[in-house]
Amino acid sequence: MLKKFLLMLALMLAFTGCSSRRTEFGEMRVRVLDGLTDTPVRGAAITVPETGERLETDENGMTSYFSLPVIGDSEYDKLLENPEGRATLLVTKDGFTPYLLLYARVTAGCRRTCEILLFPDDGTLEVFTVIEAPSPEWARELASRYR
Repeated sequence: MLKKFLLMLALMLAFTGCSSRRTEFGEMRVRVLDGLTDTPVRGAAITVPETGERLETDENGMTSYFSLPVIGDSEYDKLLENPEGRATLLVTKDGFTPYLLLYARVTAGCRRTCEILLFPDDGTLEVFTVIEAPSPEWARELASRYR
């Protein structure tokens, strides 16, 4: 009976081991400026789809720092593993073209400010979409491996 109990306990631990790992977090704040005048945009809404978080910019065009989980992207792991995570930011404000930032870098234990330029909505774009590049250090290491 004891052997069965120990076997069941070992199996339970093996299957729940992944869920007991701690998720790492980074911090980010967003600064939103008018792309034509470089003035802060107050009241811009920032939504993070991965977490459901929604923030608003203050009179300086800034949000407070907010926590983001480091959600890894394994697309290039066979070439070079990247310890950074990725997040999505959607920035909206009436009168401006919505801004979608894909693959915003999130680094465990680090704080960063992400600057967004919103442009007046002139009807030419439905959504201004940007994909953030990986860190220069990661890109440099990958390039040096395959020269």
